[in-house]
Amino acid sequence: MRAIAPRVVVIGAMEGLRIARAGRLAAHYGVPRLPAVDVLIRRQPLPADGYVVDGAPQLLDRVAGIGGLPPAPAFADLVVHLRAPGRTEGAEACRVLRYYEARGVLLGFRPDAPDGDLIVAIDAAVRGRTAADPPRWP
Repeated sequence: MRAIAPRVVVIGAMEGLRIARAGRLAAHYGVPRLPAVDVLIRRQPLPADGYVVDGAPQLLDRVAGIGGLPPAPAFADLVVHLRAPGRTEGAEACRVLRYYEARGVLLGFRPDAPDGDLIVAIDAAVRGRTAADPPRWP
């Protein structure tokens, strides 16, 4: 039996660390890493077999006027917020964080958290979802 590939969004303000983390998670699960700008602005279709999308929270907030934020949890099994200690998020980022938190799919991690900690959280979020649950986009 093949494991269900996760649908993960990695957000955080530190672009280099965020992209590297998203790339490692995508490689671990054997799914593509997609920049949020491609998915949200250029409307690149989401693969049905799982993905890791990475982007700044502000980008997710900016597209709210285009078609609304992606529905959760249909769009994401888990939204990983890489939060730097002592960093204060702006109003746009706070709206996005509250949106995903209210839907029960947001987890915060320090940027230096071991990949294994994120993998455990992602695997738990995917449990119970079936391969027949396709990603939806408004």
